[in-house]
Amino acid sequence: MKEKIYKSLPIILQNFACTIKGFQERKSRLGGNFKKYYEELLVSQWYDSKKIEDFQNEKLKSLLVYCNDNIPYYQKIFKEYNFKPNEVKSIKDLEKLPILTKEDVRENYQNLINPKFNGKVTKAHTSGSTGKSLQFLFSEDAVQYRWALWFRHKHRFGVNPDDSYATFTGQVAVPISQKKPPFWRENHAMKQTVFTMHHINKEKVPHIVDRLNKGGFVYYSGYASILYSLASIIDELNLKITAPPKVIFTGAEALLDYQREKISSVFGCLVTDQYGFSEGCGNASRCEHDLFHEDFEYGILECYNPTVNADGTKTGQVLATGFSNLAMPFIRYQVGDTATWIEKKCECGRESKTILEVNGRNEDFVITPEQNKILRFDYIFKDTVNIVEAQVVQRKLGEITIRIVRRKGYDLNEEKILRDEVHNKISPSLEVHFEYVDEIEREITGKFRAVKSYIK
Repeated sequence: MKEKIYKSLPIILQNFACTIKGFQERKSRLGGNFKKYYEELLVSQWYDSKKIEDFQNEKLKSLLVYCNDNIPYYQKIFKEYNFKPNEVKSIKDLEKLPILTKEDVRENYQNLINPKFNGKVTKAHTSGSTGKSLQFLFSEDAVQYRWALWFRHKHRFGVNPDDSYATFTGQVAVPISQKKPPFWRENHAMKQTVFTMHHINKEKVPHIVDRLNKGGFVYYSGYASILYSLASIIDELNLKITAPPKVIFTGAEALLDYQREKISSVFGCLVTDQYGFSEGCGNASRCEHDLFHEDFEYGILECYNPTVNADGTKTGQVLATGFSNLAMPFIRYQVGDTATWIEKKCECGRESKTILEVNGRNEDFVITPEQNKILRFDYIFKDTVNIVEAQVVQRKLGEITIRIVRRKGYDLNEEKILRDEVHNKISPSLEVHFEYVDEIEREITGKFRAVKSYIK
């Protein structure tokens, strides 16, 4: 209903609605303890390795004791494994505990919440890269800590929390039916201009470039795939960016080398990224010398079941244990990605653990009848609860097939919901078919592609 009302508003009122939402987001993200955390994080990033080790050991023990006192799920797990939090001496003790999977979170959702938690909480969700809907709670404090962490990364490249920026997103801030510019919306509260992936095509990109060239943006942020698509069209049309940003930040998906090269070349600036995930229990941010550094203050990233590579690096599954979200803590959470760790003294001077690259997040894209390239479909699954997992497949232009592993409560009404979501948020003329399967095949990395294309 809210989306229908928003779409019917004149553009000036849509900008007003974006700004009202921006004020709310600014308060929840940058209010409270944000400034305190931000200033502390600017200092702690320079801790030496011994201080980092001591910090994480102390934080971990405190978290485990807290979970033993407050979280029903962990009270049960600790008892089953005869695990005594008070006896924990180092992060190596984590290996005595089982892995927490996404399915564990779904099945034990209520028991993973602190029933006595009296702080303000917000409900969040992710479908991840698998189409599996996953819900969880975030404390207000944890939200502010995470944003302080993200702005610490930006600070490394000369960006501050109050700087103006352009965002390139999959959210439908601009209705996909809109045919005339402006193909962006203004969130004055956050000094943010929002561009959506649905309008990045040859017909509309010249208008977008005109807006970008009016300047006023210190940085851009967004999905690498969207920025790459925009950069490719700008290059193809022989357009020029005359007011480049200082830096471009990408996130939520892997920044591939060819994407970075094209984006940097077209926009004439540095491109960097950080590794995180919606569940908010771990993070790693690139430094000025292009290595990911574990944000050790936020949590622990484990390299689980590693393979030692010929160059001495280790590639393994990412397990995350988060320190900040006490409303719903995750311990040894299986993120679903693999990463390659490297033991190297970084020239930047930071001594936290380093990651060379994050693997297993590379996806195909769907081509819509409007000639848009759509990589992310996670928005359409956010309200589904009766789908175990799903995959979007394109075998022919103009149509897609959504392959679904159903839960018991699934009914055909969910087909209508998903079809409507595709038509409202992806393309009004894309044909949608459904296929029901017992399981979705994994790639050689152990993950399956959320989006798979057979179009050459």
